[in-house]
Amino acid sequence: MKRVVFSMLLAGVGLVAAEAPYKSGLLLPPQADKIYAKECAICHGKDGKQTSFTGIARASYAPIAGMDTAVLAKMLKEYRGGIKAKDYQFPNKYGYGAVMKSATQDLSWEEIDAVAKYVNGLK
Repeated sequence: MKRVVFSMLLAGVGLVAAEAPYKSGLLLPPQADKIYAKECAICHGKDGKQTSFTGIARASYAPIAGMDTAVLAKMLKEYRGGIKAKDYQFPNKYGYGAVMKSATQDLSWEEIDAVAKYVNGLK
């Protein structure tokens, strides 16, 4: 009887975990495609080639698809803030500091690196 209950419990947990959306900071392997869809695609488009966004204010920017992984990861970490090394700048670069900080503030360094690699593959 204990084995049956334990098996049912494990199956139930597996079903819930399989359907749960990805949430940053849960110590799961980074799922860059889901992070990009949630945090980036609204402005940069599904393919990373969108150059303007008409929301509360009109914004325009260069496409990010195919960007160098190391350069993009460094930029995202700058926007996220929390780095005090001389190689990093204030996170309001290019005038999008508040928007980019809100999109990156909950991401771990590993998640940022994964997103940068994913964007590099959007060619």
